[in-house]
Amino acid sequence: MQEINVFVVDDHQIFLDGIISLLEDEPNIKIVGTAHNGKQAVEDIKKTNADVVLMDINMPEMDGIEATKHLKKANPNIKILMLTMHSEPRFIKECLEIGAKGYVLKNISKDDLLKAIDAVYQDKPYLDQDAQEKLISAMSNTEDEDDKNYDELAAQITQRELEILQLIALGLTSQDIATKLFISKNTVETHRKNMLAKMNVNNTAALLKIAYKKGLV
Repeated sequence: MQEINVFVVDDHQIFLDGIISLLEDEPNIKIVGTAHNGKQAVEDIKKTNADVVLMDINMPEMDGIEATKHLKKANPNIKILMLTMHSEPRFIKECLEIGAKGYVLKNISKDDLLKAIDAVYQDKPYLDQDAQEKLISAMSNTEDEDDKNYDELAAQITQRELEILQLIALGLTSQDIATKLFISKNTVETHRKNMLAKMNVNNTAALLKIAYKKGLV
């Protein structure tokens, strides 16, 4: 089994000592360094051959999110596993968006931490169960809120706009719709623009997606 070089970043010495004690006897893991803040980590990791970085979020001088941005910019191939007490979905999403490969909470078991390190080392994304549940719950709540917003927006669509929307869904062009409804092409285009504005979308495809979802067409 190939050895994984691990660098640990956390501002609490007692936690660093705990992680080192937890991992140092693992035959395929080698602790190549530690840092107490993001700034120190960015400087010191460059001097090591770290494969995986265990990164806390809240730290002095430079937090783990900023440190991750710097490290990924300097070395896009470095694997970063966030190891934190923060379970808020906004942290999880931001860390994954900026390049962290995994996100686990500090109450994780040793076995699961080893699985996370191995997965991230193999360039596979990893979220522990708590993080997954938080993220899924947040996404569900966002979808519910979107549905509520779309219901309110759909109520603003006039009968004429709805008629035009249904014809758009059938694949008719603006000229076809104008001819069918005995109105000008410009009038059709105006109604189309008004619907885009009311539904807060930028194109007809997005407009139709909402229309199908809400049963308007």
